Amino acid sequence: MNKALYLSEEFTKDKFSNMERGHNYCFFAEPDSGKTSMIAKNLQPLAEERNEKILFLYPRKSIGEQTAKKFRSSVVDCMSYQKLEKLIKKGAILPKYDYIVCDEAHYFVEDANINFDTELSFDFINDENDSVKIILTGTPELLEFVSWNSPLIIKRQVNALNNNVEVVFLSKSNKSIDKEIIQKLNEGEQTLVFHSSATEAYELSKDFLKYNPFFICSLGNKSFRNRIDMEARDQIINEERTGRPIGFLTSAMNTGINFDEDIRNVVILGSPSSVDIRQSVARVRRGDSSRKIRLYIQVPHGNAFNAKLRELRKELEYIEIGNDAWKEKYGRNALPSYVYYVDEKDSNLAERKINQLRLAKVKSDEQYFSLVANNPEQAYKSLLGEYYPNAPIHWMKENSEAEDELIHAISFIKDEILLKEEQEALKQLFKAKGVQSKKGTIGPKTIKEWLEKNTDFRLEVDRISINGKKPTYWKIVKK
Repeated sequence: MNKALYLSEEFTKDKFSNMERGHNYCFFAEPDSGKTSMIAKNLQPLAEERNEKILFLYPRKSIGEQTAKKFRSSVVDCMSYQKLEKLIKKGAILPKYDYIVCDEAHYFVEDANINFDTELSFDFINDENDSVKIILTGTPELLEFVSWNSPLIIKRQVNALNNNVEVVFLSKSNKSIDKEIIQKLNEGEQTLVFHSSATEAYELSKDFLKYNPFFICSLGNKSFRNRIDMEARDQIINEERTGRPIGFLTSAMNTGINFDEDIRNVVILGSPSSVDIRQSVARVRRGDSSRKIRLYIQVPHGNAFNAKLRELRKELEYIEIGNDAWKEKYGRNALPSYVYYVDEKDSNLAERKINQLRLAKVKSDEQYFSLVANNPEQAYKSLLGEYYPNAPIHWMKENSEAEDELIHAISFIKDEILLKEEQEALKQLFKAKGVQSKKGTIGPKTIKEWLEKNTDFRLEVDRISINGKKPTYWKIVKK
């Protein structure tokens, strides 16, 4: 990598010494540009010379454990945003800091939909006028939806050309991606798989048991924390490597954590957002070898995006029509996700307030889903071309010969009412082409899931009135 791109060489102690208190200095920089190293190598020694204090904030426990090893000085306090929020709720008196560093600052908006308290840490920083505030992130567009008391002074913008992606493969089917990854594993190449769902990530890991996989999700996930491979997690934090052929991870590990080993394939499944994609890719460091990765992305079907888009636009209607009109239209107890009661003891008398960070998340999501809902295939291709402009983008072959034959057969029966005998024939057709559940059975759920992943069709299941009876019918229709 061109060393001129390292922030620690460009932004020296002298440049930090001229920063003014109360201002927001933004370093919007790509992975491997040295954001954290800049703080450790230049700001930390400056604070030591001046007997000043630094508060370094981070969004994930795993990041804190890895980052703490870089700051071995009494002038630096490392703290999670969540801990800061708990202290604020308790009314604790916090020390005065000369510098507040907000690492992975997109946290304020990105996590707002799962943590109502991101507004507390943001307001604390936004209102702070006695500290130099340093904002670090590689995905800054989320911060555009937030109101800042002081202007953002942008010291560096993301350089999209400075990335480690060699080629991008898109697919609607994770089965196509699985086949490719198995081939790469057999060739001795390491792979990381990120999934938006802990359940799906864990279940998928069981299909790769012969490759000694590891699974990691949030320690706060009560359903799956006992299934976390703690040995692999500790090794990632302490050594930035596992030596294992393949790992399955959730968003708990897609921000800030580094893998400095020879990983050549990154897979992102589920319904990845633009932030999910870039943060997941950023986990693999280039190292001395300037390694490049192949990126595999599962592109969801548009109907999933359209449903979410309708929900988001309904929520934003609250801002447009106001509280009274909203209550009249949707009912007294209906509230958008970003509105809350100040006093929950009596909802009739309580004042409603807006959580500005969660509202920012809704606005950000609405913009994103508006972009991708109508044509996910083209939207993902355009976005990935923007994020990784020097990487070719290819669509993977979606179906085997048997699956192509199945799709061809389905096209002849679409829109027809299928009763018991026709349903049984359809099940046998699917089974003959190798489509069945893990238990070897075939039913409407298996057919629905296969159609969703592999075609532009969907299965309707309903009842129809025939001669006074109401049998269940199936119908395959266009989405």
